[in-house]
Amino acid sequence: MAPETQCAPVVLQPHPRLTAEQSSALIDVARALAVIRQDVLDARAFNPADTRRTFSVCLSDMGMIVLLPRLLAALAEHAPMATLRPIQVPAAELGAALQDGELDLAIGYLDRMGEHLHQQRLFTRSLVGIRRASASKRDKGGGAARMDAERFMNTRHVVAATLAMTNELLAKELRKRGTRLNVGVEVPYLLAVPSLVANSDFIAVIPNELADLFGKMAHVDAFDLPIALPDLTVRQFWHPRFHNDAAHRWFRKLVAEALR
Repeated sequence: MAPETQCAPVVLQPHPRLTAEQSSALIDVARALAVIRQDVLDARAFNPADTRRTFSVCLSDMGMIVLLPRLLAALAEHAPMATLRPIQVPAAELGAALQDGELDLAIGYLDRMGEHLHQQRLFTRSLVGIRRASASKRDKGGGAARMDAERFMNTRHVVAATLAMTNELLAKELRKRGTRLNVGVEVPYLLAVPSLVANSDFIAVIPNELADLFGKMAHVDAFDLPIALPDLTVRQFWHPRFHNDAAHRWFRKLVAEALR
C-alpha cells in the first residue's frame, strides 16, 4: 500500500477584529478545507489497480460460504494484487478490532454493535425452513406436504450456533405464542445442518440464500414458514477512525456493489 500523505496541521488564532462567532466560523472552514485537501492527496496516493493492501473482513460461517466468493471475485477484478483476509472475531471484541485496524469491516446479521460505529445496509434476506426431502412428498400427486404452525412448533429443530440471529428471532416469536423452540440438536457448525436434517425428522430454519446450497449438499427441501418472522438485514460496519481513508472508502464501495 502506498504510504499515507500527511497534511500540515491547521493552527489558527482568533483575529482581533473579528467576533468570537466569526473567528469560530473561519476556523471551521479552514479545518474543512484541510480535510478536503487530505482527501485529494489520499485519492492520488491510492490506486486499486496496483495496491497490495490486505483488507480484513469479519464474516460468519454463512458469510464465508455465500458472500466470500463474491468478494474475492470483485477484488480480483478491480484490485488483482490486493489480498482479502476473512477472519472471525467474537461479537464482544468487534468494536475494538475495528477501532485498532485489525479489522477493516464486519459484515453480517449483526445487532447491538454500538452507536459509535458507522454502518451501511447491504441487503435483506427472508427465512425459510428445510426438511428431509422424502417428508415433503406425502400429499396426493406428489406435491409438497404443507407445514402448518402446530406441526412446525411440535417438530424438533436442528439449531446452528452460528445462526444466532435467526435462532433469536424464531425463539422470540415462539414465546409470543406461548411455547418455546423444540431443539432436537444444537451444533456449532453451519455445514452440519443439511446432513442432519436429511437423515432425520428434524427441521431447521435458515436464511433463504442457503436453501439452494443445502439442497445440493443433502436430500432436503425448502418450505415456507407457517409463522411470520422478520427479514434479516445484512450490514457492513466500520470505525469512524477510518471513515475518510481513501483505500477504506474504496473497499466499502466495492463490498456494497458486490453484495447488492
